[in-house]
Amino acid sequence: MNQFQYSFYHIFKEKVENELEPIFREFKNQIDIYNRQFCLTLKSYKLEWTAELNKNEEIYKSLKEKAEADYKKAVEEFEADDESGHSYAMSESGLDIIPHQYDAQKEEINNEYNNFFDLYSKSILIALYSLTESNLNRIMELSSNVFVKKIKPSHFNTRDYLNSTLLYLDLVLEIETTRLEPYISQLKEIQFLRNGIVHNNSIFTEIGTASNIAKKYNKSLKYDRKSMLLKISSSNFVIILFQLLKEFFEELYWQIDIKQNSIIIRNGLIHWLGLLN
Repeated sequence: MNQFQYSFYHIFKEKVENELEPIFREFKNQIDIYNRQFCLTLKSYKLEWTAELNKNEEIYKSLKEKAEADYKKAVEEFEADDESGHSYAMSESGLDIIPHQYDAQKEEINNEYNNFFDLYSKSILIALYSLTESNLNRIMELSSNVFVKKIKPSHFNTRDYLNSTLLYLDLVLEIETTRLEPYISQLKEIQFLRNGIVHNNSIFTEIGTASNIAKKYNKSLKYDRKSMLLKISSSNFVIILFQLLKEFFEELYWQIDIKQNSIIIRNGLIHWLGLLN
């Protein structure tokens, strides 16, 4: 068979899709869009941050250069060993306060952009968690139809989607959930963070739980036990979240397919290798 015949075959013979495939594909595309948006925004944010710090540095150098000239001119009016002359010249030129002004402005810039990053990262976390819950609900509803189950996801406690999903998969769909449990435990931590951010303005009164999660992600999360305020301090946390969601839904995808006697895999093999004897 030549290349033309192979291409002709696939043009006119579409792959048979399982009903669940479009949901998982759509979710992956949505995650990729959020990931791309996060990376682009982070890049822009870092450029702006660096530009402001550089501008502050240039202003400092310019002021320092002028102050040093004014100091030299002012100190010439005194004897070389006159300490009062040095103090006067430092004060008159402003050379004594310029470094403090520079440090204060640098700290203000860093605080501003760290706060911006914290807020943006939390908005991404909230969006991703909402996306996760809505897609889990869609998958469970459709799965109940695919497997012809009278008990629907709505019959379970919908206040905790993660726990309800695990129970529905296990008790109703009878899908092996052992491989999903590690992901669920991590997603429950994200759920805890999301609830605190949305409902309590990032104030976490459950100090033990908040401290343990912050300790687990100690390079990405900062938790102040006194103020009970939690902040996201590194992009690594959001990157980990993207990877977690991709791996969880991929594992869920295959576990559901195993319950369907691997129909998704078989349809794929038939489509791509159907020409073989």
